[in-house]
Amino acid sequence: MAASLKQTTSEIATAFDKLLSSSTLRLRTHDAGCVSVVAVERYVAVPGPSVNKPTTTCYSYDVTVTDGVYRAKCQLAPELNSLVHKCVLRTGVEIRIVQCSFLYNEKCLRPGCVLIEGIEFGGERSPLLQTLTQEDVGSLPFFTSRVRNVLAHSDGPLKVEKKHYLPLWNNDDPYGVLWKCDIAPPSNGQALECNLSRGIHLCDLELFWGCTPRFPPVLVRVMYKSRLRFFGKPDGRIDIPYQAYFEVADCTGLMSMVLWNGMCPEWYQKLHVGTVILVENYAMKQAFESRTQPTPADPSMTMLRSTEISVNTLAPAGKITIIPQEAVKPEWKLPDITYTFVTRCQLDNLSPGDTCDVIGLVTFVGRCERIKKKDVAERYWTYRWVHIVDDTREQPFILEIFASSQPEAFSNICPMSYLVCTQMRVVGEARGHTMNYLTSSNESQVYCAGYHRGQPYVSHPRVKSFIKWTKTLSEETLLRKTVIGGYYRFPHSPDTFTPSSDDSKAPSLTSTSELQQEMEELHYREHRCLAVQGFIAAVRYVAWPAARGASGGQPEQPVPAAASSSETQEPRDQAQHGAPAARAGAGTPLSESGEQNNRTTGTAAKRSRCPYNLRVTKRRYCTEAASQTRRVTKSEQDAPTDEKTVQADPRKRSRPQQDDSEQPDPADCQSSSDTLAVVTLEEVPSPSWECGVWSAVQQHLSVHLNHSLHSASVPRKFDYKRREFLMQQHNLHPAKWQPPPAAATACDIEEFVPVCNHGYYVVTIMGVNQQVAIDAVFLPVISPDDPRRVGRPQAPHDNTLLSCLTEGFVSPESTGTTGWGGARQSFPSPGAIMQTAGSLDRVQVICLLDLYQLGGGQVEVFLNKLYRLTDIAVRV
Repeated sequence: MAASLKQTTSEIATAFDKLLSSSTLRLRTHDAGCVSVVAVERYVAVPGPSVNKPTTTCYSYDVTVTDGVYRAKCQLAPELNSLVHKCVLRTGVEIRIVQCSFLYNEKCLRPGCVLIEGIEFGGERSPLLQTLTQEDVGSLPFFTSRVRNVLAHSDGPLKVEKKHYLPLWNNDDPYGVLWKCDIAPPSNGQALECNLSRGIHLCDLELFWGCTPRFPPVLVRVMYKSRLRFFGKPDGRIDIPYQAYFEVADCTGLMSMVLWNGMCPEWYQKLHVGTVILVENYAMKQAFESRTQPTPADPSMTMLRSTEISVNTLAPAGKITIIPQEAVKPEWKLPDITYTFVTRCQLDNLSPGDTCDVIGLVTFVGRCERIKKKDVAERYWTYRWVHIVDDTREQPFILEIFASSQPEAFSNICPMSYLVCTQMRVVGEARGHTMNYLTSSNESQVYCAGYHRGQPYVSHPRVKSFIKWTKTLSEETLLRKTVIGGYYRFPHSPDTFTPSSDDSKAPSLTSTSELQQEMEELHYREHRCLAVQGFIAAVRYVAWPAARGASGGQPEQPVPAAASSSETQEPRDQAQHGAPAARAGAGTPLSESGEQNNRTTGTAAKRSRCPYNLRVTKRRYCTEAASQTRRVTKSEQDAPTDEKTVQADPRKRSRPQQDDSEQPDPADCQSSSDTLAVVTLEEVPSPSWECGVWSAVQQHLSVHLNHSLHSASVPRKFDYKRREFLMQQHNLHPAKWQPPPAAATACDIEEFVPVCNHGYYVVTIMGVNQQVAIDAVFLPVISPDDPRRVGRPQAPHDNTLLSCLTEGFVSPESTGTTGWGGARQSFPSPGAIMQTAGSLDRVQVICLLDLYQLGGGQVEVFLNKLYRLTDIAVRV
């Protein structure tokens, strides 16, 4: 146990005893001690008004904090939910609870709980948690009091009307102790044999439908598995509103089986593709025709689609028995699991809507992103982009992988490892790109390192052929081609802009006056694409990274794969320490690549960090009621810089101002998984251009939204030895605190080689009404290792600034040898490109902007594509 746990003074006990002794059941304090957030958990909100005012929020949050002596689970006031939406209030941070109240549920005789109404933020990383392990935190007792009956601890939400928590960032994954993974073998073999003897084939079930309330047992194999579906509502009366479809089959055909409600936590994580089960006490229902169906790999299998098996906890109470694989008998004639693996070469011959399975070696893993489900408030799809390669073509598969109710597999997709994805659907040229890519279906399953052993596909000829190919690869060469994270957009935008309609997926046309509101409404890791019309008012080129650039501020040219500079040598050296690609085929048919315990805590030679302004600002967040009942004062205690007090409502929040006179030493500026730094570059001459009216107009703008390049927006070369840190950076922040891996504590994101090491452009877009302007980052594709280059048409253009903004890349002036490692290419200088900017003067354009909430309230804005009026297709 850490030394800090031996302290006897508890900040939680001191504050909460004062609260519980208060006759008003309310506490306000300016000298509250610091506590650390160890859990932020979400559940469907209970209908009805909040304590202070009516609210339309869909979800509520419980926050668990600790002071090293006690833990305490508290409710979060709905007015502070936006702090969670933007990942400002998150696990691992240090906070002060400056206002709270004690809350009873007046509809039941249950204990009360603490409601957090005002928060002041301290450190981005709690010093207390850096001294504790996860076991230390888990062993701390929960606070109790003799003064009042306090709800000390429960595995479920404090609002007792709800029975379970949801995952923090989507509704598709299982989360919490409710979900069970243990599998108990059948205890009575004689009873099992008896039930099997009374079994019936699937094709005969319709004979019993309507004739009997109880159906005979069925012995089936799970052929396909869907993601979970959560259908809970604030006024819903079902305790565990879940549904999951399984396609099951015997020798007579394939039928759908649906698990309802409490059967999902009990069985969803126990049933896998290939599992043999005996199903009893089920009901038969007419099949739901509107849902999606998997595409069977065996075309000879009979589809039984008119009815489906319904298994629930009541009426009747369903029973499922898992048959161990060694007990499965050949005379049962259960069908084998079949696959439709395609190679990268075969993908181009498939049609949109086709279904296939793929296996490949991961070369690029994008960051986790979220998009809002249509017409559903606060519900999001979670997805990430992944590139994998095989032995048939240098061009990779592009995979759009959505969360498939496999949270561990989804978060552990790692470069230099094998990836298998099943039931992926082909997306063709309908959305404006020039190559097929694959997206998840409702029945897609994802298998990465650590999940291959024992899967039915390990004996498939295509899988064996692929593994044999990986043994011939050079780890050193492959590691140089692996990339992780950063800004990524696919499919590429079409050449012609078509305004959005109800039945299209085109970005909506947004007025510049609405941009600020759009950015404030973004939730954590949410991606949104908008189109704005206006004029290019100014363009500024920024050489980056400055510490690596050549003298005089000139950008560093892309380094060919054959180069041996110090910038590219480190990944090669690290490859010799155990990136497992070439050895992945040893041992089992599909070995657990990426499972080596090869960890280091240091780096070979730390590169010079880019100087950036890091400001540690103490902020206070209170509910609107709290702000109205007292005058917020400044507190200088423990504040390294000026304290800022802001409201919980993001529209009322003032952005902390930075004092340019206080510049920290670059050596002291460290980035971590909890901080995001905007790259502030050295003062060097940079090419720039302004339109003729910009100097006069900018003085009269109502709003000028300034944005620059965030370090988290830059794709980085993958380092296998420090993969834990890199994966932590690009996955979603966890709902429960997890100590960082030992190898990650000494890491700095700026130590990893950026792929886009050629500088970027800051483009100022002014609305057509000349009232609002916004700065957007344009990061052209130049490097052959840039994952955004894949699938992009590379037809040469004249390298004017207009054509670069339109096409998204800088065209090479001369090209050497081609190949997967890229060619030695020369490109026009940024100054030469900027000399052509005059053609943009007073030209009305439409700009596609990609907005992305990085976390902590920080938003990146990228210029995706520029359209001239001649490139617009008007709907009739």
